[in-house]
Amino acid sequence: MDAVSTVKNDLRIKLEDLLTYLNGTDQMAAAAFFTKLLVDLSNVVSEEQLLEVFIELSTTAFLGIPFDDVALEIIDDLLMTAEQIAETFSVSDSNPQ
Repeated sequence: MDAVSTVKNDLRIKLEDLLTYLNGTDQMAAAAFFTKLLVDLSNVVSEEQLLEVFIELSTTAFLGIPFDDVALEIIDDLLMTAEQIAETFSVSDSNPQ
């Protein structure tokens, strides 16, 4: 399995867990946003497309959607994971960190 597929699978699981919670607590606006992200993620075939999903994910704070504490914790974990992955992808032999 290549890196993009591995990352997609890991993020898919986290997004599905978040969506299960959001739908179970009637946080529909948030669920709609993260459902779109899940659909976008499922269409990813390259690192560039994956980073585009990360950029869209990073807009979460600007949505104006109220999240409860549990949702915020799950979202924070998702954002941290995306940040770590993006940093890993940005490291290359010519740009070691």
